[in-house]
Amino acid sequence: MRLGLSSCEEMLARLGNPQLSFPSVHVAGTNGKGSLCAHLSSMGSKNGLRIGLFTSPHLIMVEERVRICGRPLEAQKLDRYFSQIREASLQEPKIEPTYFEVTFLASMLAFADAKIDRAVIETGMGGRLDSTRLVEADVCVITTISLEHTEVLGESLSQIASEKAGIYRKGKPLLCLDHADAGVRSTIEDIGGSDVKWVTPISNVAQGISRELATEVGEILGWKSFDYEVRWHGRTYELLDWSGVGCRLSAAHNEESISNEIRSISDDQHVLVIGMTTKAHIEENLRPFSDYSSIAHVITTDVDGGRLPAIPSSVLAEKLAKIVDCSVEIAPDPISAMDRGADLAKKKGITLLTLGSIHLVGKIFEEMIRRKETDLWEELIIHSPPSEE
Repeated sequence: MRLGLSSCEEMLARLGNPQLSFPSVHVAGTNGKGSLCAHLSSMGSKNGLRIGLFTSPHLIMVEERVRICGRPLEAQKLDRYFSQIREASLQEPKIEPTYFEVTFLASMLAFADAKIDRAVIETGMGGRLDSTRLVEADVCVITTISLEHTEVLGESLSQIASEKAGIYRKGKPLLCLDHADAGVRSTIEDIGGSDVKWVTPISNVAQGISRELATEVGEILGWKSFDYEVRWHGRTYELLDWSGVGCRLSAAHNEESISNEIRSISDDQHVLVIGMTTKAHIEENLRPFSDYSSIAHVITTDVDGGRLPAIPSSVLAEKLAKIVDCSVEIAPDPISAMDRGADLAKKKGITLLTLGSIHLVGKIFEEMIRRKETDLWEELIIHSPPSEE
């Protein structure tokens, strides 16, 4: 990980500045930024536009980070862009771009070649020093702001807000989800001034909020159609099937997103399968479960993948056992944990809720696809192509 613009700015110059070929919507925030980007991609497509979508992290394959018209970029094309980036990096003086920077650079090349009408860009971390800050954005959006990556972005909400508001472009709209913290509001207003527009959503669930924010952006851009569908696996609320049992997959992994997930599901009982990566304050992240009475059984599992190490399933079980009013067991292998959870859910006549790291969600979703014997690439398409196609 490397925050700063200089290396990526030089790489873009060596590649011919592909990011200047199209306008972008730039999205930052703690939670909900990826969902909002997916909604905007689908809405733009519904309005007949070719939309390039850059998001991170990916669920299963790196190609998901670069989508054109809702479809992940073909592997052969991504390989070609990686080769171009490598060649550019070897020019003197040599540059060693990070993993994130390489995928971002590849998206810029792909979007320019595809002659997209508009890009929708999700920041990686923060905003002010995130390499995505180099796109040509005419609308910027900040979703939720809560404590995250405090070792990098700052210890207070105001400091984090300042980093995220760094995506602001002078004279361009900066839409922000309303925030109760006065320090957050004043920090953002000090940066964006009269270009800041606070949005107070009617919905209190994440996908409803994303839809309302997307509509606000669409109105600014002059889009006409606001009726669209989007599949954003691990974040939207479709009920999937695991061994004949209804299963909801959720990448909620911090206090804010877990609280939202709990609000969004019914009061019916669930068997919970959970696996998480290391958090600075794990007890705070797990706190929402203390108020959730619809867990019939908990199974903790291990997570493989990602920048941070996993919280061992035994440690997670120990902490959850102190706050939930049900049995907690350990199944280190995620697939075995899901099978065990499905057996319990089937016997109890209830559903399965799988929650935590996106790497856990991705592994389970990939296994679902394998068992269904359906096409992985087709399952990863998040919306229909432009209405004119």
